[in-house]
Amino acid sequence: MFIQPVSYNRHYNKQFAKQNNIISKGGPNPEILKNQLKIMLSQDIWAVKLPVKMPETALEKEALLEILNNRMKLDRFTRLNNTKAALIAKICHANSLLEKDPENNELPELLEEIKNKGNLESVFKTLDKNIKLEAAKNKPALDYFKNLEKLEDEYLQKKIINPSRLNKFWFQIKKNNINVDEKYSTEELIEIINSGENPEIHQPASLNPKPLSKKQVLDKISEQYEQYLRENVNIYDERMTHYDDAQKAQQQIIKTNKEFFKKYPEIEKQVPKIYNYIENKYRYKVDRLMDVDIFPIGEIWKDMDKVESEMKQIKREINNIKAQIDKNPDNTTLKDQLYKKQDELDEARKEWLLGLEYSVKYETENRHRMADKGRLAEYEYLTAENKTIKNHKEVFKMFENCNNKFSDELWAKALNQTTA
Repeated sequence: MFIQPVSYNRHYNKQFAKQNNIISKGGPNPEILKNQLKIMLSQDIWAVKLPVKMPETALEKEALLEILNNRMKLDRFTRLNNTKAALIAKICHANSLLEKDPENNELPELLEEIKNKGNLESVFKTLDKNIKLEAAKNKPALDYFKNLEKLEDEYLQKKIINPSRLNKFWFQIKKNNINVDEKYSTEELIEIINSGENPEIHQPASLNPKPLSKKQVLDKISEQYEQYLRENVNIYDERMTHYDDAQKAQQQIIKTNKEFFKKYPEIEKQVPKIYNYIENKYRYKVDRLMDVDIFPIGEIWKDMDKVESEMKQIKREINNIKAQIDKNPDNTTLKDQLYKKQDELDEARKEWLLGLEYSVKYETENRHRMADKGRLAEYEYLTAENKTIKNHKEVFKMFENCNNKFSDELWAKALNQTTA
């Protein structure tokens, strides 16, 4: 039912750590620790304005400054690449509307924006030329981040670092981001980190926070819609559209922001543009992954869902038989039925866990393949927040921590997590 397994070692222990210089007699290897920090701190390194939190240790500060100093040299390179990507996304969106919805009210304005760019062939030629020049001029800084990507793949493979830890650290960056309004340049961030003074400390506190402006509301809606899609859209689904996912997200946004729609009724006309922009951003990133050969783990998930339904049905039948045995404790036929159903449940559980193992293993392999093809950033954007992938990793870790054995209580918790 599931994809055939390939040989790999999924057990991490202290002996493995010693062999790979993670720990030594004197404690954790400082170089490994710094490298881990650099990997965690550079998860959104190609954003135009970087999200940064104040470092908590001297080593974290050293790692962060090293990253920022290299990134500062590539600020123009990043702006050019983001400009190119945004223009491509805009053109793709316009072409999609021309083909599927030529009467869309957004189309004239969109076509006018593209037209104002001038000769597109010339624009892209100039962008590519300048990107190439910036890359050549700052090759050491670019190589620094390329080597960091390779190091991340190596550390993930050796389990020196794991996706769960990366996600938790990224959450901390977002939660404590001192550049949340994107007002600081990379150079200014370096000055702030060097000074050691969090700029938020000097902002006056207010018992009555200022109400959100219309722009802030639209930014909030944009962030909510994007986050919902990142959590719920399954890019491994064979369907090419996710209309239902989009509809659920939009309904949730209307419900969550009811008060703002009343306060600023005019935003109702602007919100669809936000949806279109983010959906187009999604399509562009998905298209970037189409040439990478990957394991179809979406099929594994479907099979796991089927097995999970079978397990629930068998569990109901077991409970029913047990209730009958309570009334007829000497009925051997019922006891035979119970043993048979328990065997069926054990087999179904083994099959489900096999699917879980393949899901985690092949998703990791797919991630490595994306890195090999230079598509890791797009893949991370599309999968890092996905609930299914995150839950499978958490349950698999829980399974390993229990020596590959689950009690009924843990099974209930595991299945609840995977259907959350």
